[in-house]
Amino acid sequence: MDGLTPCTFCPLSSTMESASAVSTSTSTIRAPHPRQEHHASSISPAASASQPSSPTLPSPPDSPSESISSLPSVGSSFFFSSAAASPPHSHPHSDHARDSTLAQGLIIPSLTLPEALPRPTQYGKTLGDIRLLVIGDAVEDHLLLSTLLFEDNEDIVDTGDWEATSDGFMLRASTDWIEHKDAHGLEKFEPSRNIELVVHHSPSSILPLIHSPFHSLLEIVDQHCHPSAALTNLIASPWSPLYTALVILTDLGPSGTEDQLIDTLAPHIPVIVLRHGPDQTRFPSRPHMASFRPSSSSALRHGLFRSPETLSSLRYEAAERFLRWREVERAVEHIAASHRETAYYSEKPQGWDKARWEAEWEIRLSQDVATRNRENTVTARPDAIGPPLPCVDPLHISSLLSLTLSLFDPMRDRFRKSLSKAWTKLSESEVRVALLGSFCIGIGIGLMIR
Repeated sequence: MDGLTPCTFCPLSSTMESASAVSTSTSTIRAPHPRQEHHASSISPAASASQPSSPTLPSPPDSPSESISSLPSVGSSFFFSSAAASPPHSHPHSDHARDSTLAQGLIIPSLTLPEALPRPTQYGKTLGDIRLLVIGDAVEDHLLLSTLLFEDNEDIVDTGDWEATSDGFMLRASTDWIEHKDAHGLEKFEPSRNIELVVHHSPSSILPLIHSPFHSLLEIVDQHCHPSAALTNLIASPWSPLYTALVILTDLGPSGTEDQLIDTLAPHIPVIVLRHGPDQTRFPSRPHMASFRPSSSSALRHGLFRSPETLSSLRYEAAERFLRWREVERAVEHIAASHRETAYYSEKPQGWDKARWEAEWEIRLSQDVATRNRENTVTARPDAIGPPLPCVDPLHISSLLSLTLSLFDPMRDRFRKSLSKAWTKLSESEVRVALLGSFCIGIGIGLMIR
């Protein structure tokens, strides 16, 4: 029996080696999990090779849970494993056994997921559009204001890059995402770009930039529509193209140039002065500035991003300034039209003017009366002339006779018609009997009277 033992259990030994190969592949895949690694290493090839003469087959796993856990799960690191991963234990098998082990193993390439998008806040979702113009002596470093407003700001989910303009820089940021779907139904999120920051280096030429959205709105609003609360609410909406405010960023105190600039721009846009620097002294504000007057950059950021009342007041002030500019433009246009009409009629050749002629005639008449009065002479009147003799018209009699004769023919025709009607009536028997009876009665009455 001892001599027959190796030959009898040779297939059993190969079966053990195959099981150890499968366990090695499983341990390679499940290497990040210590429990599965310990379970796989417990049936290593060395252990199987140390018992080649055992008459018993390998026992099944201890429990169904261990059998299930030996397979790769969807939530495990199996999907993020690398194809070049090496087994954690060295194997004394040949190259042929290693190749068969790799062929039996599952190799899936790793997947790299994109970074998660920042979740917008409730304030950012309902913020709307904010357009800020920035001027001042501290705008040379255009990164300063973006740092003051956007750095560590929870409402900002995306910040673009600075873009060069004709006279400064422009930066767009987002507080929300816009969802798009392509033709295949795949979702795509893009930044809303609802925050616009424009840095202008030339304050003297900023007024046309402020008026640029004015002209676009002027084409939309009916020119016959008068200013009203409904029109103001419409223009002050969160998606209005008007600039929300003008921020003067400076690290100096007030000066005459700054006051003159504020007086020039305040009737056209809400002006906010932000003094950034070591000197935080509060200076009195100029008239007609914005009602929102922050004392620091944090107060400005809170008023714009976390205070809907402050942002709404700025938008209403911008709308009122647009309506004021619109009324001024309408008045100027009306005056210019009147001047053009006057110039047209003055260049047109004038005809006879009755009022002008009467005025000139009265002036000349008074001058003539004054001249004659100075001469003290009265023109002698001629002798009185008697009434003119009656004049007999020789054609008057002939015309009267011809008119009389012309009336005979109509009178004759009318008489004939009357006689014919009377005769027609007399021709009737009843009329004749009545006439005859009347005649007899008349004769009898006459005889009796007589």
